[in-house]
Amino acid sequence: MITRLANRYFEFVAKRFPVMCASDEFHFLPMAEAAAKYYDKIDNLEAGSIKNTINELKQFRNELSMLDKSKDIPFEKKIDIDLLIANISGTLIEIEKKKSFRNNPLLYLKVAFIGLDHALNRPSESSKEIIDRVSSRLHAIPDLLGQGVANLSLIPESFFEHAVSMTTDCKKYLKNTVASFFHGTDQDVLFEQGIKKAIDAVDAFRYFLLSNTPSPDSHFSSDTLDACIREHFMSAKSLDDIFQIAVDDWNDNLKNLEDTGRKINPDIPWQVLYQNTSPNDMGDISIISRYSKEAENVCSFFETNGLVNKSQYAGLVITETPLYLRSIRGSASFGASLTADEKEKDFFYITTNRFDQNNSEAAKRLEGRLHREYKFLTAHETVPGHFLLDSIRRKLENPVRRQIESPLFYEGWATYAETMLADYGYVAHPDDLLVDFRRRLWRAARCQIDAGISTGKLDREDAVRLLTTTGFSREEANGQINRFRLNPGYQLCYCLGSYEIRELKKRHIHRLGVQKFHDVLLKGGELPFHLIEKRMEKTSN
Repeated sequence: MITRLANRYFEFVAKRFPVMCASDEFHFLPMAEAAAKYYDKIDNLEAGSIKNTINELKQFRNELSMLDKSKDIPFEKKIDIDLLIANISGTLIEIEKKKSFRNNPLLYLKVAFIGLDHALNRPSESSKEIIDRVSSRLHAIPDLLGQGVANLSLIPESFFEHAVSMTTDCKKYLKNTVASFFHGTDQDVLFEQGIKKAIDAVDAFRYFLLSNTPSPDSHFSSDTLDACIREHFMSAKSLDDIFQIAVDDWNDNLKNLEDTGRKINPDIPWQVLYQNTSPNDMGDISIISRYSKEAENVCSFFETNGLVNKSQYAGLVITETPLYLRSIRGSASFGASLTADEKEKDFFYITTNRFDQNNSEAAKRLEGRLHREYKFLTAHETVPGHFLLDSIRRKLENPVRRQIESPLFYEGWATYAETMLADYGYVAHPDDLLVDFRRRLWRAARCQIDAGISTGKLDREDAVRLLTTTGFSREEANGQINRFRLNPGYQLCYCLGSYEIRELKKRHIHRLGVQKFHDVLLKGGELPFHLIEKRMEKTSN
């Protein structure tokens, strides 16, 4: 009964939100495999449809809650129910409480252009199938952006700035990527017309944005943060607890940085040593080539250590960030495939062209950071981080755990994965450790900012101070804070999730051993940590 209900739920959300359910960009929804049937459809974000969806989701949650009251449900099935309820709650928080369809213009642009990307590049049976689904989604863009114009009311400054920037990138994507795909084919004229209409729709959406005065971010307080932590992440930690965890982590890593800096050169501050750290061959290899080689190296290393099968690496593509995503993604990010189909690829995206456009100090700093942090960024996004985790999840037999991701577990594991480089001996040089501790410090700063601003423990100046201490300029710090506020609750996932994994490790590693600890952790699904604790307690050594 639980499996049938879960399948009904996945089919429902995949049909209502075919783009969002096929992309890990929308963490509140499941990676519903049924979305692969709808690469020619696009999400309906019309207000009446959203209202109906909210009612349907509540009905699913009620049915699951009734099942949850049964006394004879096996432990693992009880976990599935809890995971489904948490996933539904996360979606309801996003569309009913946050009302993102009312205040987030990025939602419409992301759905439109991620959907177009999927139509172009996801596996297909024929070229005709690609043509049909691209045509369908391309012609749906004007209506979708029109829904945005009708729905959006108060727009926060952060969303506004990123959305205006994204419209420029989306037009370039239409003119360059989509147009070139069909150039010279017998579909050239047909798609030329569709592309023109889509560009006109993006221009109209941009004009709509610019004709509105954005509202200060402070008007959109994170009053859903508590609910997100309790209901979506299913964490018992309070915001005060989380803030203190981040403060302790900050203090520990600041001390580690100071100690490591003294070992390298006691006369130079660690921040200066960090800025001066760079690979010996920095000028002799492109960024993409560096990361591609590093992914091979780290995958081979962890295969030797029994954590990964190198055959999994075949599905990974390391490439520049798509045009339409460059204004909203970090300089390094991961894009997961929807299914375990070998024809479908995972992407490690790296943004490099920003550094070729001008010679500004900010561009130089960002380029230097990409070079000096390449080992840890690669570990975070590929192996043993996101790519490994997604590869394991997609092959789980349990359909619930195969299709549900948890931001707290997902980012917590990838952050923990970075620490494994030192734990396993992959890095040992003080320069590498300095970079490692500095990245940990940055995570602790982000967690403090996420939990601290919403609770009043920090103001914006405090947040800027934390980030400038980690080595960012004041301009970069303010930009990061604006980006963090796009998605309150997500930034704390890195530090808190990693903390929870390390705490589990302290309690169970001596009994289970390293290999079994990681097997139980990764092959049980992306569960709330109190449920992982119970599974580990039930696991024999």
